[in-house]
Amino acid sequence: AMSHAGVSMPLAAMVVMMMAQMSLVEAFAPALQLHSRAAHGTQTNFNMGTFFQLRHSKTHARRLQFAQLSMQSDDSSEKKSPDANKGSITLDKVMENMKDGTPGERGELYVGLQFLLVFLVFNAPAFEETFESLSLITGLATVAFGLAIGGVGVLDLGDSLTPWPKPTSKNELQTTGSFSLARHPIYGGLLIGCFGLSLVSLSFPRLFFTIILFLVLDVKASLEEKWLAEVHPSYTEYQASTPKLFPTDPTKIAALVQQVSESFK
Repeated sequence: AMSHAGVSMPLAAMVVMMMAQMSLVEAFAPALQLHSRAAHGTQTNFNMGTFFQLRHSKTHARRLQFAQLSMQSDDSSEKKSPDANKGSITLDKVMENMKDGTPGERGELYVGLQFLLVFLVFNAPAFEETFESLSLITGLATVAFGLAIGGVGVLDLGDSLTPWPKPTSKNELQTTGSFSLARHPIYGGLLIGCFGLSLVSLSFPRLFFTIILFLVLDVKASLEEKWLAEVHPSYTEYQASTPKLFPTDPTKIAALVQQVSESFK
């Protein structure tokens, strides 16, 4: 029994190996089988040597195809190489660019102002007290100037004064005094005074409402001028030579200031 078992085990192993080889050949044979036609059209038999020879040639062909694809990829990357440095920044290139051109003709002034202002923006809190003092002085002067123009305008208008944009039936056209500085010195003085108050208090809401007030008074003044032109034919000529709301002639402004200062003596 022992000798029979010892002989039968190796024999069974050999049978299993042969069946595995046949299965492998049968699995690959349909895809790799060679057909050759002789003169009489007979078919040659498939053998293992031909199988491994074909497998080797197929592997070699795949390697050649892979090498060609690699070469094409390298060629495409070389073609893209001029744009490879796009977007890259190097210190040497920046220094080279800074030396390019003629000194004094490259706009150095603007670059200097640019860096100075950026520095001031980041260090603005250090100047808060200085700006508060400047805004206080400037704001008070602006309020005084606005009150002066508006006050003189009220006096110059006299009996023709009315809060309505439509002139009275006994309206007289005023073109001298404060009305030689602006066509609507009362509106202009009011706006200048409100702007000065915004500077004194450093109040953005006050500045915002002052801008809204400017828009309203500008429309109101335009409506008033339409009715004044209907009553006074010479108003068109006066309108063409005098600013609407704010004085722009320094000589006339100086004369008004002198007039106001003499009135307090």
